[in-house]
Amino acid sequence: MTNKGCFISIFFFLAVCFAACQESMEERAAREAYNYTRKFCPTPFVNCIRTDSVVFDGRTRTYLYYCTFGDVLDDSEVISANRQKVEDILRSSIRQSTTMKQYVEAGFHFRYICRSEKSPSVVLIQTAF
Repeated sequence: MTNKGCFISIFFFLAVCFAACQESMEERAAREAYNYTRKFCPTPFVNCIRTDSVVFDGRTRTYLYYCTFGDVLDDSEVISANRQKVEDILRSSIRQSTTMKQYVEAGFHFRYICRSEKSPSVVLIQTAF
């Protein structure tokens, strides 16, 4: 076999190996959610919201954000009166995120489960989009 033939054979072998080793978008999403939770959660409160963990469900292609509301958002009456505004803020945080752009474009789903800081067993809002 000539040098050119060896080079082409090696190139195709590496291309096949690389393609076989590449993770799917769902696998990457699960890995990224796990790593984010492990490295950064719980996050500090920003605008009265803390992210406690992020999980990816590959069966439903859904990112699940478990959050805690504190300060003025830690009030079921405030949430009830401003539910649409709160949902719009959560939705916009996903749309504006450069790291989530590929998942939004791929049709992934996003779900938030937000609890009270004062009473952690109380779910203040649960929304999906």
